[in-house]
Amino acid sequence: MGVIRESSGLIASATAQPPSQFTAGADRPYGSIFRSSPPERIGIYGEYDYNGLANRVTHCFQQAIGDQAARLKVRQRGCVVILSGAVASRNLLNYAVNLANKVEGTALVELYKMTVIEDELAA
Repeated sequence: MGVIRESSGLIASATAQPPSQFTAGADRPYGSIFRSSPPERIGIYGEYDYNGLANRVTHCFQQAIGDQAARLKVRQRGCVVILSGAVASRNLLNYAVNLANKVEGTALVELYKMTVIEDELAA
């Protein structure tokens, strides 16, 4: 089996369909969809934050993973979380992806130029 040192692309989907608060229905006319901030724009303390989702995911990583999250870069594109950087192992990468998926507002997690250090040492 070959060793992948860098990976880029789509990794996991958090939801199969958009959250109900973003869809219009009989009880939710189009004009009322954006009366409150979308979850990806809510900051760590509940304030409006344009990069709120990325900041909340980073905060979650710092609490759960600690120093091992220092080499992970978290960005967002709407409700998509983009992870890049380096992690020590594939298990840690899978754990980080699962954590990011659990943060409210995450619809998808993508990996971009992710390096797994464990793979580099094995090569």
